[in-house]
Amino acid sequence: MLTTDLSISKTLWKKLIKELKLRGKGIRESGAFLLANSTERKITEFICYDELDPHSLESGIIVFEGDGYLPLWKICREKELQVMADVHTHPGNWTGQSGADKKHPMIAQAGHLALIVPNLATKRGQLLRNVGIHEYLGDKKWKTWDISSEKFKITDK
Repeated sequence: MLTTDLSISKTLWKKLIKELKLRGKGIRESGAFLLANSTERKITEFICYDELDPHSLESGIIVFEGDGYLPLWKICREKELQVMADVHTHPGNWTGQSGADKKHPMIAQAGHLALIVPNLATKRGQLLRNVGIHEYLGDKKWKTWDISSEKFKITDK
């Protein structure tokens, strides 16, 4: 079994899911970048896409413009954090990657994780079950992880 690559507290995960639900309004996709100290690899905060690119959620699917990365990198520099993963919602139960997801990773660096939350994050008690976990391998290639791999886990603390 793999060692855990990333973790997030249950409290922060619930806050993230609530925020994704709020921003998506039950009718459109929403998403966020997950930030952590690179040595501990524990997610300590998130920043929603529309805070960085105010128009990113307007079409119903996520369209994140390149200028949105400028404030993201500034925040990371100031707080000495790194983007470790991104998360976005899909309508319905499907947590696989769309063609656009595969072709346009939010962070095109090998090892970056992309999480997909079903049902536009509107289901109560959305923990990791049924969340898609996809690792970018580089060169437009991806690996989908099983929840039991502990590639990403929710902790009590």
